[in-house]
Amino acid sequence: MAKFVRVLVVALLLSLVIFPTASLAEKGDFYEKNKTFFEEPGNLDDENRSSNAYIEILKNYDDDSQTIECGKFQVTCHIYKFIFETGVSAMEFIKEIMKKTIISPTDIIQNPLYERYQDGLFALSKTVLAIFIVFNMTKIMSLRMADADDGPIVMNEKLVSIFVICVFLFLYESIIHWILNFQEKLMTAIIDTIQTEKMVENMITNILLSPGVFAFITVLVIGIILVVLTLQFFYRIALVAILYIIGPIAIVTKINDTYNFFDFWLKQFISAFLTLAIQLIATAIGLQRFFERPQYFGDTTNLFIGTAFFILAVTLPSLLGQWGLSTGSARSVMSGAKTIARVAIRR
Repeated sequence: MAKFVRVLVVALLLSLVIFPTASLAEKGDFYEKNKTFFEEPGNLDDENRSSNAYIEILKNYDDDSQTIECGKFQVTCHIYKFIFETGVSAMEFIKEIMKKTIISPTDIIQNPLYERYQDGLFALSKTVLAIFIVFNMTKIMSLRMADADDGPIVMNEKLVSIFVICVFLFLYESIIHWILNFQEKLMTAIIDTIQTEKMVENMITNILLSPGVFAFITVLVIGIILVVLTLQFFYRIALVAILYIIGPIAIVTKINDTYNFFDFWLKQFISAFLTLAIQLIATAIGLQRFFERPQYFGDTTNLFIGTAFFILAVTLPSLLGQWGLSTGSARSVMSGAKTIARVAIRR
């Protein structure tokens, strides 16, 4: 059975390479629209001359359907077609879903699934708080009976902690709602700077105006990075949901000296939004650089700067250290990019 599956997979891959995909694309549309750009006098010298193979592929590319039409036995063309269209699919996948990375207060607070678990932990937190208060008051009284000089100081600290706990528990929903509402307005302002209309088309056009077949590899790498970034965004949303659920238990532990998770919980709650906001800013700037048309054939300044901002956004959690939990996806993307580059060089 396993052997049959392997044979089937190999046959499927060969069919993708040998037989062209049916398409309504008009060959040469993209090249004809940008023909003057490729044939400018300054682009025809030996340093900037585009390869004949790249030009031939561009003549078979239609920017409306974003597909490349290849002959049955044009193996190299099919390889670049597969790489290119995979990258385009990745970009199309994340184009609209990026808007959903904004966390609305109702997505967390009024979510029936989250509320079910949070209500149970909220009820448990009252019992845990009572146990902690009795334990700490007994400990303080023991210190006073032993004539400890710091007994009143410790008692004052515990009273302050109890006051903070009561405020957080009493206003828990309101505090979380205020934090989520603030980040929603901030994230919306950042997302609105991204031109999602014809986003992929503009990015692909400007990338293909870069020299050589490496542009096809770039499309795939950028698509993978954007997918990983989107996964990181949703990872932050899942983290916020978990922090909201366990919040009541973490708050009541503030009174305990040994198992005080309140500071850790609050730090992670804030760091999740801080990391997400900075990642979105880096992503928005990177996309803006890709929207800028090259000034001449061979101008890769915006291409490299935009890619640098995407890589920065992926690695930001690890760069921020404890202020942003790292998912390890940055290392995976870098490893995958090296593999793709190595395969492309061998081709």
